[in-house]
Formats: sequence, structure tokens, C-alpha cells
Amino acid sequence: MGKKIFDRIKKTVCILMLVFFVSSVTIASVSAASQKTEKQWGNEKNQWENEQNNWNKEKRNWENEQRNWNNEKKKWNNKKHGDDYKKWEAKYKKWQDTYKKWQTKYKKWQGNHKKWLSGYNTRSH
Repeated sequence: MGKKIFDRIKKTVCILMLVFFVSSVTIASVSAASQKTEKQWGNEKNQWENEQNNWNKEKRNWENEQRNWNNEKKKWNNKKHGDDYKKWEAKYKKWQDTYKKWQTKYKKWQGNHKKWLSGYNTRSH
């Protein structure tokens, strides 16, 4: 009889230890997962900010170029004839096409950034 009671107590203690161990591991992994998520959010935020800085630099460069092209265009407004004007106009149109392609990429990036920012702002802390 004493041996049966001892075996039952031993079995119960083993089960309780197993439950405690599993719950501890689960809690630790959930905690680590949430920390990992916060770390990932932080890394992604840094990456987005770096990209935004790069896009802003490019945007300033494009705006400066646009200002220069507009100034040249004003100069050419009075003399729209001749080969020199045609060469300049071809370069200007090529620049405009390149600029429009860049703007399309920039707008796409902005849309992706807004989606990510929305997720970042609504994440659970």
C-alpha cells in the first residue's frame, strides 16, 4: 500500500513538473517572439527612414534639375528655331520622361511606406 501511494505521488509530481516545464518554455518563447517582433519593427523602421532620406535627397536633386531646365526653357522661349533649339528640346523631353519614371517609382514607394507605417502605428506594444 505504501509503495502504491509513493508511486502515485511520484507520478503526480512528474506530471506537475512536466506541465510547469512546458508552460515555462511556452511563456519564454512567447516573450522572446514579442521581443523579436519589436526588434524587427525597429530594424524595419530604421530601414524605411534610411530609404526615405535617400528618396528625399533624390527628390531635391530632381527639383533642382527641374528648376534649371525651366530656366533654360525661358531662355529658349524667344528663339524656338534652329538646330540648337531642336537638340535642346530633345534633351529636355528625354529628361522629362526620365523624371516621370522616377516620379512613378517614388509614388509607389510612398504608397508602400504608408501601408507599412499604418501597420507600424497599429502594432501591439
